[in-house]
Amino acid sequence: MVQERQAQGKGVYWSLRLWSAAMVSFLLLSACFVLSCVVTYRFVMDKPYTRLSELHTYHSSLSCFSEGTWVSEKVWGCCPSHWKSFGSSCYHISTDKNIWNISEQKCIKMGAHLVVINTEAEQSFIIQQLNTSITYFLGLSDPQGNNKWQWIDNTPCSQNVRFWHLDEPNLPEERCASVVHWGTGWGWNDVFCESKYNSICEMKKTYL
Repeated sequence: MVQERQAQGKGVYWSLRLWSAAMVSFLLLSACFVLSCVVTYRFVMDKPYTRLSELHTYHSSLSCFSEGTWVSEKVWGCCPSHWKSFGSSCYHISTDKNIWNISEQKCIKMGAHLVVINTEAEQSFIIQQLNTSITYFLGLSDPQGNNKWQWIDNTPCSQNVRFWHLDEPNLPEERCASVVHWGTGWGWNDVFCESKYNSICEMKKTYL
């Protein structure tokens, strides 16, 4: 009888230990899950605000526009004030003339780069913002002068998105591209990188 009670006691004891261990494991897993969710949420939510903080180091004010909804939340796209908004990018048209390298450096100082044109719609939008009497640098160059034009982000110039004026580019010494209005309208032209022109900067929008 005593032995049976001792055996039952041991059984209850081990059952309690197993139950306690299971509960502790469950609580630890729950805590880890909650923590991972918090960290992931903070990482996702902090990204746009980190970007906004970076933009505020270059620009005193930003303009944000409602751009529909993603899932069930309204989405806002933000550009620096006085920049033009199109698609997922913001554009700045310079008012001063510089050589190509200096133009790119000025864009970088504003958190941007010389414009990269990816579609006909983007080209059409940009030329609507320009002065027909001014030439503007693009973020397009031919570093080796071998007609291998590439954008500032190192992507090659697509055959499907080329808006060169007739018979351009035509000189291997002219290794930078510009957009300029001639009698036939707007188009790209190869120019000397050391020439001084206006320029167009582009940056990605920040979404909230």
